[in-house]
Amino acid sequence: MEWLKKTVVIVAVLGMVAFVYLPFSSADEWDDIQQKIRDAKTAADHQALAVFYEKEAQAAHKLHNTHVTMEAAYAASRIRQEKGRPTEHCRVIAEKYRDMAKEYETLAAMHKATAAQLK
Repeated sequence: MEWLKKTVVIVAVLGMVAFVYLPFSSADEWDDIQQKIRDAKTAADHQALAVFYEKEAQAAHKLHNTHVTMEAAYAASRIRQEKGRPTEHCRVIAEKYRDMAKEYETLAAMHKATAAQLK
């Protein structure tokens, strides 16, 4: 049973480390995004926006996978019986990140299509 506790702790720590090092865009990039959207006129402008959204989608997919793994770790631990429903929390969070990734991919595809039309 001790190995199970250690496994849960390791998975939780890895999840936190992954969150810190994910390639989410910096605050500066998000500060500029509204202006970049308004100013986008060329194929290169739209391609740059597509790359931005692809990067965000990749980060959201990583967080989705992290929370799926955390859900499995909680399901295998005693914590799920003793301390509420952490598996449910992880599942809900994972779904939200999956949905975010899909939305970012949709935005990226839209900007790629616009860039292709402008070439």
